[in-house]
This record gives sequence, C-alpha cells and structure tokens, in this order.
Amino acid sequence: MDAPFRTSWLAVTGAVRSTAFLSCFVGIFQGAICLHRKVASQDHKLVYWFAGGFAALSVLLEKKGRRGELGLYVLPRAGESLWYILVNRRVLPDIKNAEVALFCACMGGMMYYLEHEPDTMSPFLRSLIRRFLASRISNPGPPSNRNPSYNHLQTLDAIKKPNLPNQEPESQSSENYDLESVPGL
Repeated sequence: MDAPFRTSWLAVTGAVRSTAFLSCFVGIFQGAICLHRKVASQDHKLVYWFAGGFAALSVLLEKKGRRGELGLYVLPRAGESLWYILVNRRVLPDIKNAEVALFCACMGGMMYYLEHEPDTMSPFLRSLIRRFLASRISNPGPPSNRNPSYNHLQTLDAIKKPNLPNQEPESQSSENYDLESVPGL
C-alpha cells in the first residue's frame, strides 16, 4: 500500500457516507410516517408512497458509482418485503424456504450476466464474485473456451492437493485408467 493514510481516509469517508445514506433513508421514512400519525387521525396508503419516494432521495448522498451497488443491496430487501406482504394478504401461498428459491433465482441471473454479458456488471461486483467463487466462469476467456465442463475441469485442476507428510512414494498408485473401456460411459 503506497499511501496508507489516504487509503484509510477514503475508507472512513466511504463508510460514513454509506451510513449517512442508510440513516437518512430510514429516518426520513419513519419520521414522515410518525409525523403523519401524530397529525392525522386516519392512516392513508398514499402517505407511505410519498414517504418512500421522499426517503429514496437520500440516495443522492452517495457517489454516482456506488448507487448501482446500493441498488443491489436494497432490491433484495424490497423483494423480500413484497413477498411477505403478498403472503400475508394470501395472494401467494406460504411456501416453506421460498426465500432460498428466490435467492437461487437472483444468483442465477447474476451468474448469467457474469457469463454472457460481463461488461454490464461493475468491476467491483465482478471482483467480488470472482473472489468468492474463484472460477474461470467469473473471468470468461474467449468464446471458444466457454464450455461449462471445460471451465469446471480447469477449476478442479487449479485446486492444489495437500502433500501429506506420512505418504510414501511407493504407496501412490501409478495405474492409468481407460474410461472408454468401462461399459456405460
């Protein structure tokens, strides 16, 4: 790290900015709803829409480059809230572990875009997925190498097996297997 003080300062200011966004978002929404309930005698649905729209303006506190990433943070929460609202109103059935299926669908969409349209994702998100999944899929090569089984084999070859100290060289099998001679393969 060339400039640790500058890097630390940027990290602290980024954290303060993100905290200010989340605090303002929640504070504005809760404040508008509480103020309306103190002043008015009846609750109106339209107030919630206005409070949400007004609270959404707090995203302007963030840098333009981070707004898309914040959208990725907020969108699943909104989807989960919508799911619970629809289940409570009996519009959708209460399915056990439905949030897992929703997560799988969202992750599948992200992996599709990572594989077929990587330029649509921010470099931060690409590096984050690459760090956690660590496969060739997150760093696609030329179109000829986009065979999923080839990518999987490349990932398996990249894993280094530990060398156990108590293994002797004679105990390792040097037999070669011919998979084409096995019936059914």
